[in-house]
Amino acid sequence: MAATFQVIAISSLDPDGSDTRHEPMLLYPDALKTARQLKSEGKAFRVIAEGDHTEQQLRSFLELGALV
Repeated sequence: MAATFQVIAISSLDPDGSDTRHEPMLLYPDALKTARQLKSEGKAFRVIAEGDHTEQQLRSFLELGALV
């Protein structure tokens, strides 16, 4: 199963980034693009990975400052 990711912006209404109801499941390239966009906007974010993801994929999110 291909890995999919949810990239969730942390906000004052959802400080844990646990409300995933309206967040799409993205393939790695799109999730990484979303994470980079949030970082460039100075926003904190969380990443939830499902499926067969690699350590390198998770590391790339961590290097951007993601909570996983």
